[in-house]
Amino acid sequence: MNTLLERKYARLDAKRFFPEDVGLVVNDLLTKHFTQYVDYNFTAFLEEELDQVSRGEKQWKPLLREFWGPFVSLLKQKEGEVNKSDVTTEATDEACPECGQPLVVKLGKRGKFIACSGYKEGCTYTRNIEQQAGEVAEPVLSDEKCEKCGSPMLIKDGRYGKYLACSGYPACKNIQPLNKPKGTGVVCPECKQGELTEKKSRYGKMFYSCNRYPDCKFALWDPPVEQPCPKCGFPLLVKKVYKREGEFLKCPKEGCDYKLGGKEPKAK
Repeated sequence: MNTLLERKYARLDAKRFFPEDVGLVVNDLLTKHFTQYVDYNFTAFLEEELDQVSRGEKQWKPLLREFWGPFVSLLKQKEGEVNKSDVTTEATDEACPECGQPLVVKLGKRGKFIACSGYKEGCTYTRNIEQQAGEVAEPVLSDEKCEKCGSPMLIKDGRYGKYLACSGYPACKNIQPLNKPKGTGVVCPECKQGELTEKKSRYGKMFYSCNRYPDCKFALWDPPVEQPCPKCGFPLLVKKVYKREGEFLKCPKEGCDYKLGGKEPKAK
């Protein structure tokens, strides 16, 4: 289930799964080109054969060969037959307002959007898929002030969703994400200037990195605690939670085994 969420195949809302654009495309690809492997009876039959292996009625190596040979052959065949654009691009009957070439619906990392089919020739026209032809999304004035020139920041709608842009454009070209990373209040131990902030990886996993990126690339996977390690002197510890050991603090510096709190594992 976590794989569906991390890869943006589906979203969880009120304990119900709803398919995302990427999930719908993957489902269409599998059901069209790999029908036998997503069929319910295939899974049930394979589980029965694995049970036979566990009972000693079948050998596992021949069973794997029976599966792997045809699967690899089909995979290589489809690699030559199916192009990425075949499953990520849909034609429309609309012409590009900038160059006149046909517009297409494309699938990106953040979902579907409208783009010009003449992008290889240099046309960069794109728009949000909900935005109608010829419609211009009016920017909304936000409560934020531009940190570079002091002008009000506008909420604009772009290819990847809403973002903040300085109203002083083109004199000031400052842009910022609409939802800024949450600060932890912990000073970066590497550059000693930035602050460690909460961010999400492309698969939805939380991590903590310096807000001076890309000038400083320090990052942690666990929540930082501004408390120096008494063993090696590293400026901070990280909070970890394990099912067996509970919550404890640990030094993130490589080679240091300092640990504070948590339950001792039970002896077997």
